[in-house]
Amino acid sequence: MNGPIFIGGAPRSGLALLRLMLDGHPAISCGPDVGHVALTMTSSDFESTLGDLHREHFFLDAEKVRRIFARAIAAPMEKRAAALGKARWADKTAFNILVFERLAQLFPEARFLHLVRDGRDLAASLMERQWRDPSGRLFDQCASLSGAARYWASIVTRGLRAEADPSLAGRILRLRYEDLAAQPGETLRQVCSFIGAAFDPGMLAIERRQAPLAGLELESADRLRRPVNADAIGRWRRDLRQEDAAALYAAHRPLFEALGYRAI
Repeated sequence: MNGPIFIGGAPRSGLALLRLMLDGHPAISCGPDVGHVALTMTSSDFESTLGDLHREHFFLDAEKVRRIFARAIAAPMEKRAAALGKARWADKTAFNILVFERLAQLFPEARFLHLVRDGRDLAASLMERQWRDPSGRLFDQCASLSGAARYWASIVTRGLRAEADPSLAGRILRLRYEDLAAQPGETLRQVCSFIGAAFDPGMLAIERRQAPLAGLELESADRLRRPVNADAIGRWRRDLRQEDAAALYAAHRPLFEALGYRAI
């Protein structure tokens, strides 16, 4: 099994940690976020390019366009993998989760990893980030706990929809950040079995490799330079008021329960 691996999930779910672990495999290249894949495929322009207008007036063949786009996605990934002497590539971009179904069509041999995290911990992390748009305005998901929880719920719900899509049957694996951080060896063995790769102990030694970080990963540099640990699990108990955490859970109880997260 040598198909690509696509990783997605809500930001602040441990995606950078999983990325570094996979990149530590001797046969897998997984670089920092590229972003162009999800951003392009979620725009209406991509699909409209394949419509009747372009087919009739610009003689575009939909299947050929998809093949070209697949090559555009794969080319930089393959180049990095080749430079590192690795045979396989993975792409970690949070919003891949929004286009898993389309990627499944473009890459029939691909495997997909959906990483989730307790929404209360994620909300606490987003509030700490204080991300802003170019005008200086806080993004909605960083402006309030309820906004952060809605953001988490919308992305996770989209991931669950992808899990249920027939095109991804047997090709998508859901992982919990809590398992990755608390039982990294066991969880990575599960990942390797799923993607058809032999587990390598070097995947766990992220602090030894000191791999280059980029983009939003730099905000978590201190954590990503240390041995894998479970310190961030349950941070909501420290960072959120009890009544706020309870309100978040109540507002999204079915989703928390579906993912195996308890109220206390």
